[in-house]
Formats: sequence, C-alpha cells, structure tokens
Amino acid sequence: MTVDSIFEDKQALKNDINEECNDELQIKPIPLTTLYRPQADSYRLSEVGFIVIENGWDEQSLLALKQQTGLGTLFALQTTDKHIDRFEVIDGIIICKADEVGQVTTVFESILSDRDKVGIDVNDIKKSCGAEKPAKFIQARVTDIPDPEQVKSAVNQLLNQIPKGLSIEYMMLDIESDHKLSLDEFFSITTAVESRISDDSEVFYGNRMIDKPNHYWMGAIYVAG
Repeated sequence: MTVDSIFEDKQALKNDINEECNDELQIKPIPLTTLYRPQADSYRLSEVGFIVIENGWDEQSLLALKQQTGLGTLFALQTTDKHIDRFEVIDGIIICKADEVGQVTTVFESILSDRDKVGIDVNDIKKSCGAEKPAKFIQARVTDIPDPEQVKSAVNQLLNQIPKGLSIEYMMLDIESDHKLSLDEFFSITTAVESRISDDSEVFYGNRMIDKPNHYWMGAIYVAG
C-alpha cells in the first residue's frame, strides 16, 4: 500500500465521518405542537396537532393529514359556532376565540415540556382537552408587578370566567412571567385553584419565563360539567 493510497483512504474515512456528523446535526427535534392548515402541500410531524374548524377541514382532509404525519393526537379548535363531526381522527375539541389560537397551543407546549416532571401521559392530556366533552380556553393578566395577593386575585379572575354551577373536571393551567415563580407565588396559585375544584379533579401546571418586564399572564384549558 502506497503513501498516497493510505492518505486517500484516511481522507475518505474523514469525509464519511464528517458526512455522518452533518446528518446528525441536521436532525431536528420533533416540535411539541403544530397548527395545520388544509391547503398545505405537505405536513411536518409533531407530537400534538391542531386544526381550526373554520379553515374548512372535512373527514377526507383530516384522514390525509393523519396519514401523512402519523399524528397520535389531534385537536380541533372551534372559534365560531361552526361545528365539526368528531370522526375518528379528532381527539378533542377546544372552544376559543379566533385571536386565541396561538395561546391555546402555547399552553400545550408549556404543559408538555414539563410532563416528565409531573408524569402526564397522552390520555391525561386528551381528557383535559375535550376528549369526552368540549373544553374551553380562558385567560387573565396581571398588569402591575405581581405579589402573592395579586397572583391569587388573577387566578380568581381567571376561574370566575367559568360559568357558575359548573364543576371543573380537568384543567391545564399555564403561567407565563418574566421570572421564575417563587414558592409563595406558586402556593398562591395552587391554593386558589384547589379552593374551586373537587378532590377528584385533575389540574396540570406549566410555567414559562419570557423576556417582558413586569409581565404576568395565565391561560387555562378546562373541561367542566
């Protein structure tokens, strides 16, 4: 074996290694959520998918979506009075306003990103989001620098949007703020929520930090009966 052939073999091996490394670098993590539109030529894979009923989905287009993506969980967002047949491809329906679609998916992303810490599985998520009956989205905001009492007030403002006489069965509650929640803040939130729900209700919490000074927002998806 000549010196040149040895060099060529080493160079080929190096190129192969670099190619494999580049392939690995190009592998992107699967997004937690994706909002799909029926006019798309192709659909990317995600853990949980969403469609807006008003975008004109029908059974065939939903079946094509699931076949292309292999989606295990798909939710329909209802932003008007327009309904959709449940078919077998829809795992739940969430009622929200047209300008709240992004916030609904954000709540999911927050809860899903913390699921390993709290042990949420897909069936928990489906129950919390309209698998058995439609779920609804609500939100509240704290405009001043929050303290535990203001946080508690915001939670009550959020929960007061649920019609009287209804009992919360499942809830996904996301807190978005400019800082990591203190134990006092989190205790204020859980205390306020638990005072309004029954012992057999299930509530899942998410918490995200964003770069907005004095920002504090809460969004919840709930099922009540």
